[in-house]
Amino acid sequence: MRGTLRAFRAEAYRMPRARSLWVGAVFLAAVPAVRVWAAYLARAAEIAERKLAGRSAPAALESGDGWAPLVDGWHAGLVLGALLLLVHAARSIASDRDSGVLRPAVTRGVTRSGTVLGRALLAPVLVVGVAAASGAGAFAVAQSLFDFGPLVEDGYELMSVADLRRELTSAVLAALPALLALYGFGLFVSALGRSATGALSVALALYLGFDLFKEVLGDDAYFAFAAHVPSLVDTSAMGEMSGLARGFSDAGFPPALLRLDYLMSLPQAVILVVLACLAMHRRAL
Repeated sequence: MRGTLRAFRAEAYRMPRARSLWVGAVFLAAVPAVRVWAAYLARAAEIAERKLAGRSAPAALESGDGWAPLVDGWHAGLVLGALLLLVHAARSIASDRDSGVLRPAVTRGVTRSGTVLGRALLAPVLVVGVAAASGAGAFAVAQSLFDFGPLVEDGYELMSVADLRRELTSAVLAALPALLALYGFGLFVSALGRSATGALSVALALYLGFDLFKEVLGDDAYFAFAAHVPSLVDTSAMGEMSGLARGFSDAGFPPALLRLDYLMSLPQAVILVVLACLAMHRRAL
């Protein structure tokens, strides 16, 4: 593990100077913002269409109509962020091996395990950055177009603001351990990969393949971290939050699955990083 901090500092120095990081950050903020704006335009178009047809406006919440667009926008950002994290992790070690950067680093006082652990230390920063950027993009637009009061329908309060904030915070926090494990999975595939392109292809194929077929596994899928990652075929707490924000009484992520997320995703993240370290010792540089 010698040289872990040196590898971390090198990666921390290199990343902010990479144009791809800033392009990704812009997309992470812009996609949720556009998603929220699209929800506003769709609502306005439906109202206009009904008026032209001589019908009454569609039923709407009397208060709190901003929570659902915010959640949908934030969810879209996390889906994109998960893919960006996987791409970055899967390319990191394999790309340095391709370019010849990895060999000089190892011969100058950084062990093979240190090269992996140095990159793994960046994962919490990147994961929190993904959540913050996507949330900020969604909220910046939603707070100017919608109401963030309690969910009120037909004069009945479905959920208070405090409850909504608590549930949304819980859903976002539940995504973080799974995203950390996803990054560890990318490092593991990168350590095994013969090339950056091959590692990226394998990582995406396995992740998206599981996403498409995880419903076949039923509740057993939740024992894998990937089931808790916000995705297009979503089974995560963030996906359930979308229904809760619309006042659906049958929505919400069960506390048992929430505990399973933390109990499974964090250990799996550690195991995947350890496996990446072991793979580095077996692969030629």
